[in-house]
Amino acid sequence: MKDHMQRLGMTVSLSQEIQNLKDDLEEIPAKVRHLETELAAIDTVYLQKKGEFDKASGEAKKLQSEIEDEAGHLKQKEERLHSIKTNKEYQAVVKEISTGKTMVKDRGETIVKLLASVETLKVDLAPLETQRQELLSTLEQERGSIQGQLDDRKSKLQALEAQLNEQLSSLPEDIRHKYIRIQGKRQPPAAKVVDGTCQECFMSVPPQLAIEIRKTQEIHSCPNCHRLLYIET
Repeated sequence: MKDHMQRLGMTVSLSQEIQNLKDDLEEIPAKVRHLETELAAIDTVYLQKKGEFDKASGEAKKLQSEIEDEAGHLKQKEERLHSIKTNKEYQAVVKEISTGKTMVKDRGETIVKLLASVETLKVDLAPLETQRQELLSTLEQERGSIQGQLDDRKSKLQALEAQLNEQLSSLPEDIRHKYIRIQGKRQPPAAKVVDGTCQECFMSVPPQLAIEIRKTQEIHSCPNCHRLLYIET
């Protein structure tokens, strides 16, 4: 019985170590998840402004190209004026030149507005790009760092679970079944008795039961939380 009591205590100790490792496996990636969330938020703003920047830049380049094309056409039309013989044709070309110059002027004004928007967006994008690069660098480092930590804890977890299974197998069948059944409801499934008190629910164990546990080294259940009770021997 004394051996069973010791094995139950060891089983609880292993279970707690395993739970601590599982908690670590949950907490270690938390910083990475936080960085990923922060990066996603910055990316949303960055991509929106980058899209606006690219659109304004593209429109400005397109209009500039149209102005250059129209300037070439205007030059040809102005040169053509010298060879026109009829007044009607002359007036028509003059009107085309006037329309062309108006188009060039309007597009020029639009380009000025677009370039002003481009400069504003460029100023907005600069700190966002810096933040993105810093976060990407930090994220890469954290991912590399936690992978080693995760691998280490997974290795330890595997070893502890093997030890736990060994300890469970060494317990009497009825105790093992009770342990597994309680484990599905509460953690840990067993509790140490110290000075007549269950160390999990902190309720006093009936004196007669505490004496019997210590005297016979038999494993009983806590009348309050129903965990298996053991004492250090």
